[in-house]
Amino acid sequence: MSIKKVFAAALACMAVGSSTAWSQTYTCSGGKSQQMGSAGGYDYELWSQDGVGNATMTLNPSDANGGGFSVQWSGTVNMLARSGKRWGSNSTVTVQNVGNITAEFEVEWSSTDNVKYVSVYGWGYYDKQDIPSGFSNEIEYYIIQDRGSYNPTQGGQRFGSATIDGIEYDFFTTDRRNQPSLSGTSTFKQYWSIPKSTSQHRTKGTISISKHFEAWAKAGMKMGKLYEVASMKIESYTGQGGNAKGSATVKKNLLKIGGPVNPDEYSLTTSVSPAGAGTVTKSPSNTSYAKDASVQLTATPATGYKFVGWSGDATGTTSPTSVTMSKNLTVTAKFELMSGDGTTNLLKDGDFSSSSVIADDGASWKLGQGTNWGSSVATSSVAGGTASINVTTIGTEAYQPQLVQYGLALDSSMKYKLTFKAKADVARKIEASFQQSVDPWGGYASKEFDLTTTEQTYEYVFEMTKASDPESQFAFNLGQATGNVSISDVKLVHTTTSSISASRGISAPLISVVGGTLNVSSVAGSKLQVTVVDVHGKVKADFNTAGTAVNAKNGQYSVPLPKVKAGIYFVKVQSAGQSYASKILVH
Repeated sequence: MSIKKVFAAALACMAVGSSTAWSQTYTCSGGKSQQMGSAGGYDYELWSQDGVGNATMTLNPSDANGGGFSVQWSGTVNMLARSGKRWGSNSTVTVQNVGNITAEFEVEWSSTDNVKYVSVYGWGYYDKQDIPSGFSNEIEYYIIQDRGSYNPTQGGQRFGSATIDGIEYDFFTTDRRNQPSLSGTSTFKQYWSIPKSTSQHRTKGTISISKHFEAWAKAGMKMGKLYEVASMKIESYTGQGGNAKGSATVKKNLLKIGGPVNPDEYSLTTSVSPAGAGTVTKSPSNTSYAKDASVQLTATPATGYKFVGWSGDATGTTSPTSVTMSKNLTVTAKFELMSGDGTTNLLKDGDFSSSSVIADDGASWKLGQGTNWGSSVATSSVAGGTASINVTTIGTEAYQPQLVQYGLALDSSMKYKLTFKAKADVARKIEASFQQSVDPWGGYASKEFDLTTTEQTYEYVFEMTKASDPESQFAFNLGQATGNVSISDVKLVHTTTSSISASRGISAPLISVVGGTLNVSSVAGSKLQVTVVDVHGKVKADFNTAGTAVNAKNGQYSVPLPKVKAGIYFVKVQSAGQSYASKILVH
């Protein structure tokens, strides 16, 4: 029975600026099934299956009462209206690191429908090791507050019970097979908290959402990343008869996120700067800590980086270090790229290892096409580590369609290098862009590339000159022409140098190591200064291609590296005020 909604990653109906979002009205009827948007810091959605009947939602957010709204429906098959917080399919927020989530709510509603709910609602994901056999990684969850006579957990598997907020809840899972989900149609699990007695149903109060997540985990109902938490949802289902009717006013929906789940304990939030440069671990690793507890923090740099110190509620340059939990603490481990290029790919699944890495939602890459992308039309396929995008109709904007990745952290003042391989069935242009993933969609950096029918490697170096953005987006914009584009080996790394040519195709490696000899190709006959450093930044070799000790033939320069031991090194090549860096492996 359940809810059948397919989320659009782009907003199907977006409020035009915050000044016009207040008291905005959404309507689903005449085949229009979904409207989504944001107002007052809350994400809203109205959904009506197949656009049957009429459903109208009026947004009423306020500082005092949160994400309030009212909704009326008639003649619908399955209708839901909700508001809360949506992190999206590329969320890095988990039930473990989100902190404490609570909601204060008050609802007035009236409906004769048999299947109806007032609930907390949302979607989350299993961690890879916890995915049940035969199911997707998606979880649809409910924390029921009030309902009709139909019990949605009939036939489900009970996982125990707990008393939360003075209400005794039973915990169930149910199976949804080949039903609409975040990723389209899939087989997935539903999690339920449902009051044991109907006498404990309510239409106002406080919901300790994180305590449900904790209780589920203890009962064996595991969940990792969160797509969203809709702190208040109204739902009605009548089936294909389409005879539903009702109304509801959510007078209060005050969602609070952050702090420890237990009020007598403190939270410890850790991060790294720049993103992807290393890790920081806590010992013990808890979601909250008792007053005056000691927690050890260890910073571990990624290859090619060094740890330079702590900021926030920890100081010094020693790792590990310890902090005392006298309040809610926030600590950042700071790292520095020593030389050349970083070793961590900041983009996910740039090697296109399988077709599952491109999906409508829930995957690393999304092919943006269709109604929300200017009615553009494109399809994707993956084979042998290459993504092929076939554009049959371009959109109304130059970027449509696009292959996009959300949730990319870009740090202010950091320099980045993008490299990728690409070709097209006919010569054409594509654009690589970095920008905000939400309104006003501000741009950070972009570059247009000329593709040929022969695969080449392309490169783009840019500096993040705006404020840090932990949730930016990267995209290949493909609206310049129709036809097939093949893309592979997409990498984004930190860098300390600029490219010799920020966007030129490199048909052959500039630097290579063969048999202990470093080979460097001269660029346009120029003389090059070449420096080899180890992962600690120590210079191991330094020479100029104009020197007599360097063997030169047809613009190819070679120099033995007899004193360089096996390992990873960085080579910096400078010419005419420009520089290029590459990582090499000496055997």
